[in-house]
Amino acid sequence: MNGPDSDVKIFHSNVGVRANGGSGGGSSNANGHRNGRGPPTQPTTPHTEEIYDEEVAARLEELDDEIGELATRISELQRTRTRLVRERQTVYQSYIDGLDHGAAGSSSVASAKRGTDYTRSDFAWSTRLLATAQKTFGIKSFRMCQEAVCNAAMDRRDAVVVMPTGGGKSLCYQLPAVLEDGLTLVVSPLISLMTDQVLNLREKGVECELLSGAISREQTTDILRRVRTGDASTSTPSSASSAKKRKKVAGSGSRTATKDDEDEDKGDDEDDERGQGKSDGIKLLYVTPERIAKAKNTLSALQKAHQQGRLSRIVIDEAHCCSQMGHDFRPDYTKLAILRNLFPDVPIMCLTATCGPRVLKEVLEIVGLPPTTRSDNAAPRKTVYFSAPLYRSNLRYSVLTRPQSAQESMEAVRYWILERHAGKSGIVYCLSKKDTATMASALYELSGGRIGTAVYHADLDDAEKHQVHVDWRQGTVQVVCATIAFGMGIDKPDVRFVLHACISKSLDGYYQETGRAGRDGEPSDCVLFYRPQDATRVSGLVAGEATGQEKLHAMLSYSQSAECRKLLFARYFKDDFGDAAACNACDNCQEPAEVVDVKAQARSLLRVLTYIVNKGGRVTPALLVSLAMGQKAGRFPLAQSSSSTDKVDLKPLIGTKLANKDLLETAMVQMLIRGYVEDVYHATAYTVNVYVKPGRLQGRLERDGLSVALPRKAGGKAKKRAKANGAKRKASTAAEESEEDDDVVDDDDDDDPIDDNDGEEGSAPLRGGRKVAATGGGDHEADEDEAAPLTELRKRRKLSDKLLTTASAGMRPRGASGRTHTDAIELDSD
Repeated sequence: MNGPDSDVKIFHSNVGVRANGGSGGGSSNANGHRNGRGPPTQPTTPHTEEIYDEEVAARLEELDDEIGELATRISELQRTRTRLVRERQTVYQSYIDGLDHGAAGSSSVASAKRGTDYTRSDFAWSTRLLATAQKTFGIKSFRMCQEAVCNAAMDRRDAVVVMPTGGGKSLCYQLPAVLEDGLTLVVSPLISLMTDQVLNLREKGVECELLSGAISREQTTDILRRVRTGDASTSTPSSASSAKKRKKVAGSGSRTATKDDEDEDKGDDEDDERGQGKSDGIKLLYVTPERIAKAKNTLSALQKAHQQGRLSRIVIDEAHCCSQMGHDFRPDYTKLAILRNLFPDVPIMCLTATCGPRVLKEVLEIVGLPPTTRSDNAAPRKTVYFSAPLYRSNLRYSVLTRPQSAQESMEAVRYWILERHAGKSGIVYCLSKKDTATMASALYELSGGRIGTAVYHADLDDAEKHQVHVDWRQGTVQVVCATIAFGMGIDKPDVRFVLHACISKSLDGYYQETGRAGRDGEPSDCVLFYRPQDATRVSGLVAGEATGQEKLHAMLSYSQSAECRKLLFARYFKDDFGDAAACNACDNCQEPAEVVDVKAQARSLLRVLTYIVNKGGRVTPALLVSLAMGQKAGRFPLAQSSSSTDKVDLKPLIGTKLANKDLLETAMVQMLIRGYVEDVYHATAYTVNVYVKPGRLQGRLERDGLSVALPRKAGGKAKKRAKANGAKRKASTAAEESEEDDDVVDDDDDDDPIDDNDGEEGSAPLRGGRKVAATGGGDHEADEDEAAPLTELRKRRKLSDKLLTTASAGMRPRGASGRTHTDAIELDSD
């Protein structure tokens, strides 16, 4: 049949072609004109195509037939779709009517048709769940949504769990893993996180393993063999290593000497429940996402376990790392979809502490999970979503002004630690690797050895990182000076403080990092030492991130806010944080911040900046403040030439020079947050320089005004010590460099080994009797003569190089007793 819109006529003579229908002589051109004869020919429908080639005409008829058939099929599909839509509406309405009828009549009918309520405590496994939690983990009652998550895990459901840091997310998969047969695969982003988990589980008698580049080829081969076969370790935690466990536990003081007897009883009870007389092999296997993405023999071993029905569940910890919208994006997390593809019937649990709606959507898509459903009425074939309020009442948040000089900053941190938490465990987060070494050395030396420190960053090898964890957990080291590589999942309960020596790149990251404090529920401090110059330093680091500026501005707004810290977090995370009331615990609640109107200063700064930019100049925020204060002889560099300058005359612009540098720098940051000024980036071979220009919203300054909250001053000015002059000089001169260290930044939280393949050559073993000394803040065995005065540059370089060298060599700083802890600690040889 012919198409509905054409009438093909075949001519066998070479007469002219008439297109678009119409009559009369002449042919129409592309514009519908008839070559100057008569009016334009208008198209008609149906139209006539005059074809002189039989082959072309035959092909057109075939195409018309296919088009006609498609039109018929489309009409049929449309009718079918309409019928199915109506049928779906009928089925759904019948379902709703049935629920209403069941609710009015039989409760069993209603419950049968409703979803599963995982918040209940009357499941078949509920008694065993609580008993195992008490016996193995020492937990008498569940917190937040822990029990509900465990119920969903026991019911083999996919789940997403959003709980605050320190909320007990690890129990949500560890407890079901202990209670059930089979292997639980845990994908986690950091070696430090997994080391902590494995150490804790082994102390509890749970058989678990960690695959990383830190173990030998032989150990990797043995672990993968046991994954394939389900065999137990030849040296189980409850037998061969019990003596080491007793020694380790006694040293930590966290458990009694009768712990091993309880583990043996627990093991016998569990064997009786399962009806078997031996362990069923590895219960939890920890791996990095890089190993899943790159190590084929690991996937092969997991497939073998799956074929034998021994792969119980898959856990993806810190799941926000999947999303580029998240604050800890890890590229290899995007490849974890292979787990759902290879093991479609194995439930997946994703856990995180920070997961907004956009991040959640991306996580579900990447991992291959279906849409979410409520935990108290969970529909089948969907991902059960669990969440808990992010607010933790035992954490006290505060912001202090970091002193301007590096020496005074180190002294202020020392003073704060000794004044608030002398002898207690804590973390000091620094922005760069070099900063961690400088801070660790300064804290030890300025405190006269009262603050034992260790350095942790991504350049340490796995054995060194492991030893820092062991020393810190056992109390040998009090304070870890670290980059964000010492990060997610740190599971030490008695961390009394987390101190940031500089702002984080985002409020997400800051919340995550501070959440490592107070996991035992005891009051703990989260303090930020802040200066407005942090904005410029960190802005250069996030210049290439899609949402970097937006997240940085939120962090800066938090740092300069006079509002309750709890409410600031609640607004940012769109979480109720328990309730809408203020916390009455943070610095702004305890002592209202001083709020200052800076509209006049902001107006003057904007005028000076506009003049400089119009003149072709280029200034940093710090230089702009200096110029507005009448400094630098009023000279500023020109953008087109590195050597040319121009001069600004303040009198015709703002009348007189401005005063109060701290206030002006704070005002500059607030102007940046509001959009009155904007950052401009200029990349060099070594770093990214940050300049400012008038912003798109500069006109709003006159209408809206501007005020800022001034952070409180940090105490602890430098004090004279009869014996510490040389040490203080050495620490202070080295510390000066930290303020300038913008280009050596450990902004990658990937502390996995560089080559994380299975059993790679040259990987350092952590077990088998090898001894590793703990890392520390500096080489404090050096001769006193080495502190003799040198030039400023040589002092800085020498101490920095020495700190980095001794960190690799494994020298430990002195503890409170004054003795140098150089004893080597033998690690477990599982």
